[in-house]
Amino acid sequence: MALIDIKGVDFAYNGRPVLTGVDLSVAQGEFLALVGPNGGGKTTLVKLVLGLITPQKGSVRVFGQAPVKVRRRMGYLPQHAPVDPGFPVSALEVVLMGLMGSGSGLGLWRRGQRQAALTALDKLEAADLAGRSFGRLSGGQRQRVLIARALVAGPELLLLDEPTAAVDPRGGVDLMNILAGLQPKVTVVLVTHDLGFVSPAVSRVACINQSLSIHPTQVINGSLISELYGAPVRMVRHDHDLEHGGHRHHE
Repeated sequence: MALIDIKGVDFAYNGRPVLTGVDLSVAQGEFLALVGPNGGGKTTLVKLVLGLITPQKGSVRVFGQAPVKVRRRMGYLPQHAPVDPGFPVSALEVVLMGLMGSGSGLGLWRRGQRQAALTALDKLEAADLAGRSFGRLSGGQRQRVLIARALVAGPELLLLDEPTAAVDPRGGVDLMNILAGLQPKVTVVLVTHDLGFVSPAVSRVACINQSLSIHPTQVINGSLISELYGAPVRMVRHDHDLEHGGHRHHE
């Protein structure tokens, strides 16, 4: 049984089609990248998996059930940070927010919950940020803290919407490697428009622009991307070349 099973899904906002005839199956332990132009339906698909919206046609099942019934088994990083950087809170407290609803509130956390938050930060190689002010962290550091927030409750499925948007190339590569290290225990679905972060760690790429097609990572090339985006796109490989101070460009 697929962990995510989407069949024949149509979705429209105010009569404007966003997704048409979408089929998608994601296996346990997979690392899937969801790519496509702005407005192509990437975030809408994630919201369907979370059960925040329902399709006008077709079905969405997660862990074999309606998404709303299994939301506690999912971790989610939205495209826009759910924490105001101006709010006086530490990185550790931000991670603890991922345990809200489990019987505690800020300042009243049990020792086991604080340890879970520290463990989540450690998985993101960010344990040293625990006591620092969230508002004073760099964009990349904030993203690590927010992903730890999504991980702290021990989800089996992690959905990340544009996690590399505020991260520099080197930090993005590091983040992708960390996410790959969560497998096979955690299944990862990562939404991005930055094709430079579709790394070898990703097992498959789902290309979406209203309709959806699936490709192995190695066949993502300039002509396929130009077809998807409707115009030539320059791909920047943020990989081992960075160790030598450069970028590799693909037209």
